[in-house]
Amino acid sequence: MYLKRCERAQTTRIDNDHISSKKNSVTGVPQGSALGPLLFLIYINDIYLCSSKLGFYLFAEDTNLLYADNDLKTLETVVKNELNNVCHWLNANKLTINAKKSNFVILRPIQKRTNYQPCIRIPDNNANGFALLECKDYIKFLGVLIDKNLTGRPHIDHIASKISTIVDVIARLRHHVPLNTLLQIYRSLIFPYTLYGIPVWGQASQCDLKKTLTLQKRALHLIFFANKRSHAIPLFVASNILPVNMLYFETVSSIIHDVSTHSTPKNIRELFIHSSDVHAYNTCFSCADNRFVQKSRLHMKLKSFPTFGTKLWNCLPPDWPKFTKRGYKRKIHVASNCT
Repeated sequence: MYLKRCERAQTTRIDNDHISSKKNSVTGVPQGSALGPLLFLIYINDIYLCSSKLGFYLFAEDTNLLYADNDLKTLETVVKNELNNVCHWLNANKLTINAKKSNFVILRPIQKRTNYQPCIRIPDNNANGFALLECKDYIKFLGVLIDKNLTGRPHIDHIASKISTIVDVIARLRHHVPLNTLLQIYRSLIFPYTLYGIPVWGQASQCDLKKTLTLQKRALHLIFFANKRSHAIPLFVASNILPVNMLYFETVSSIIHDVSTHSTPKNIRELFIHSSDVHAYNTCFSCADNRFVQKSRLHMKLKSFPTFGTKLWNCLPPDWPKFTKRGYKRKIHVASNCT
């Protein structure tokens, strides 16, 4: 549908008493339109050109900037200069940054202590020219809480609080609805929390993962009217539901299969290197289409998704990678249940 510019007008209302006169809107698109998100993405698609040092991760109106340096003072100086370039680009394109919704986090291993706190500020016309950004212990990236030490603890605490509320609902409903309905409630309301982003937070410590696993067991004990002290494995098998640690195993396995068939984005495929690409020797390990396990002195790196996925792929039976995706997932699911 074509809409003339002169047919769109807007007014401003303050406290229901003062209303401004109507004024025609000659730019932009109506809020809530199907075309609006696409046009906005096109509008900001070249923002990454304003800085050659920052890494830009764009998702709709949520933009994340990444810069790495071993020295905090150098990092502070570079980020300040590059943020100025970003603000110049925004001004040129008639956009602004909401300083109240902007913050930063310093990612580092838990063993590394810092005695210096960077001060990051951005130009802001509403705060005497500049606004200080708040340094947080974690940030939300596409619904996943990423903490400064990459432990996954804040996100696990978040989903544990959500699941706990749903478990209380199951406790009230179980006397009034059949078993199939209770299982459907679990799969509809609890399972999405345990599945979403699990390659990111699934490598957390067993102590942290136990919070989610305990809630899973409690939900199944309530659904099946089982004694809370009884073993939960038969309940997981009967409901065809995987514990959170086995769900992480299955999800990573599925992603690795997609990597082998080039069904994943390039940046994920680059996390997994063929052993044959590291050296030219015809060893049994490299000829078996195995991936190269990267060495690291950090426990965080050894538990990371790429390292765990590589080790997992190398341990699979030789014929499994040749299966179709459906057959492969069936094998992995059976193996997860058996484990």
